[in-house]
Amino acid sequence: MKWLISLNLAVCMALCSCAGASSHDLERLLNKIVADSPGTVGISFVTDDDTLTINNSVEYPMMSVYKLHQSLAAMHRIASLGQSPDSLLTVSSHLLDRDTWSPMMKDYTDSVFDISIADLIRYAITVSDNNASNLLFSRIISPAETDAYVKAIAPDSTFHIACSEADMKRDHSLSYTNHTSPLSAAMLIRLVFSRSADSFDGIEEIRRALSTVTTGQDRLGAVFNGRDDILFAHKTGSGYRDPSGILIAHNDVAYIEFPDGRNYALAVMIRDFKGSEAEASAIMATVAECVYNYVIHQ
Repeated sequence: MKWLISLNLAVCMALCSCAGASSHDLERLLNKIVADSPGTVGISFVTDDDTLTINNSVEYPMMSVYKLHQSLAAMHRIASLGQSPDSLLTVSSHLLDRDTWSPMMKDYTDSVFDISIADLIRYAITVSDNNASNLLFSRIISPAETDAYVKAIAPDSTFHIACSEADMKRDHSLSYTNHTSPLSAAMLIRLVFSRSADSFDGIEEIRRALSTVTTGQDRLGAVFNGRDDILFAHKTGSGYRDPSGILIAHNDVAYIEFPDGRNYALAVMIRDFKGSEAEASAIMATVAECVYNYVIHQ
């Protein structure tokens, strides 16, 4: 797998770094990466002038990518109720799941504590905290209400949100009920950073959170390490393994903006992967570098 990724990357860089390379050249190279993957890989690349999709008709389990959708819906709900994002919720820690991914619990150690809705959203996005997400669904807005709200504002509504992290932990097969197309995810994160979203409730807080995500640094953002001049904002999603050991999902959805204002969105979503998380991340990093080299030479 590693030698194959290295070979694909070398080919991508050679062709996509050439001035005049076309979107068809890029599509051909990305299709090669997809064809060689031990799983189903979906890609969506969106700019002002072009849209490229590969395997977009497949339903990809979102995993924590849905926390982007959740943040938009939660901010809208509290605004509609006349509440501030700084409004506090009182939480009993014994009701939280200590056996799930939850960095928040290291910061809030009291048996009962107060936390703002804005901080719950920040934890859910930046560190993909599962307890924070579960609290937002149980105390602010349900999965079904989240689905309905985001469908009303999204440029592409080919997604579905029906369950929480707690639901998926109880029954891993439910991971497939929260699904999206790569194009829908890419268009949503691009919408978040567009001027047309400036009026969305809490949008600046959401943008800041997406720009400081700490999960999945070896995925789409690997090519931008050390590039502080480029805005890289993203949301990851990582799946369970099914009874046969297959990785249910491994995702990253990103928005990239250059100092000159050029920008694009890129979603890479992998399902039913017969390999390691590191190998799935390497595929994403290869795709991201191919797309980056194509963009900067246009």
